[in-house]
This record gives sequence, structure tokens and C-alpha cells, in this order.
Amino acid sequence: MSIDSAPQTCPRCRRPTVLVSQTWGRQWVHVGTWRPDCGNPPWTAHATGTRTR
Repeated sequence: MSIDSAPQTCPRCRRPTVLVSQTWGRQWVHVGTWRPDCGNPPWTAHATGTRTR
């Protein structure tokens, strides 16, 4: 993976994105998560519900 652009603001979530080249093509991804999707990745979500002892 190589970064092909300077950081630019995502029009949907306003976070920084960069254009990257992969072996299969180019894609805009969010800086830090390196994912094309806006928002936090699923693995950062906290579990909800009640605890039992």
C-alpha cells in the first residue's frame, strides 16, 4: 500500500482521508483506521447489555 495524496477532508464525516494504491487498485481511506467507511470500525464498539455475576 502506498499513499498517493495529501490528506483531504471526507465530505460525509469531516475526518481526514487519503488516496492509497493497493495491488488491486486505488481507494480513498480514512487516516488512522485505513478503512473506506465513515465512523469507527466495528471492533471499537462497546458491548451493551447487563452484566451478570
